[in-house]
Amino acid sequence: MWILVTFQIIFYGLNEGICVEVLKAVDLGGSMYIHTFGAYFGLTATYFFEPAKAIADKEQRGVGGYTSQYVAMIGTLFLYMFWPSFNAALAPAISQQRVVVNTAIAISSSCICACGVARIIYGKLDMEIMLNATLSGGVIIGACSDVVVTPGASIIIGGFGGIFSALGFAYLSKALQRSIGLHDTCGVHNLHGIPGVLGGCIGAVAASIAGTTLNN
Repeated sequence: MWILVTFQIIFYGLNEGICVEVLKAVDLGGSMYIHTFGAYFGLTATYFFEPAKAIADKEQRGVGGYTSQYVAMIGTLFLYMFWPSFNAALAPAISQQRVVVNTAIAISSSCICACGVARIIYGKLDMEIMLNATLSGGVIIGACSDVVVTPGASIIIGGFGGIFSALGFAYLSKALQRSIGLHDTCGVHNLHGIPGVLGGCIGAVAASIAGTTLNN
């Protein structure tokens, strides 16, 4: 684990240096630099451990007992409350309020949409989706949280994050596990990877039209 974390820090710094200095990409909330990189670096690392043994162990233990899920939900609530300040930490003072408001709206939208997807698929609220997919709005809006200027856009962006993340937990994780043996213990691909990639794409679009929108 020490070796893994050491390499992660090195490649994280290299990745951000290339994106910032060479590509000139803006990613205030870390949708690309933090969430996407961390998700796919971690998923790649799983192939160097014992994924088959880990998968069997997870299937034997199930998804966790009532007590562990209850404690995890407390953590989810804390993340929900403090994610806006995380996205706004590096923002200039003049735009911090905008980032906080956009992030709060996006997370609220992702919560509603993720719960809706769970109800449609399972007929009830699914704990794995509740603990993870409900936070995807904070990830997907990170790259454009300082340039989105309308609440409606934040609602749509956060909603996309909640929907795609919930669908990933419901279908994609099992499909990847069966097809390529990908073991994703905590669903980082669905919570950080997919919303991070979508957030980077949305951030590029938002940045390209930001001048026109702000002028209007």
